[in-house]
Amino acid sequence: MQQKSQRKAELLDSEKPAAVAAPITTGCTAQISNHGWDQSGKFVKIYITLTGVHRVPTENVQVHFTERSFDLLVKNLNGKSYSIFVNNLLKPISVEGSSKKVKTDTVLM
Repeated sequence: MQQKSQRKAELLDSEKPAAVAAPITTGCTAQISNHGWDQSGKFVKIYITLTGVHRVPTENVQVHFTERSFDLLVKNLNGKSYSIFVNNLLKPISVEGSSKKVKTDTVLM
């Protein structure tokens, strides 16, 4: 009997909707207002230029993707944090297929 109750509880827990994630930008940050992009029929690349971003630890460059948004936070770059949050994208994106690369003075998503 206990196994049935436990299984029922597991099924009920799995039916709960996933929590909506809040943007990862918190505290005082400088808002990034300048970015560029390149797009093809299948892909969109976002370019964020931040001088020295390649020198910060990897864990200081955080990005969160949802189906219709992205949120970038760069912590402790020359004593400041920088962020950009873009919501309501025109078309849905693949969260699993999205990624970031840190290059010299640029974050590419």
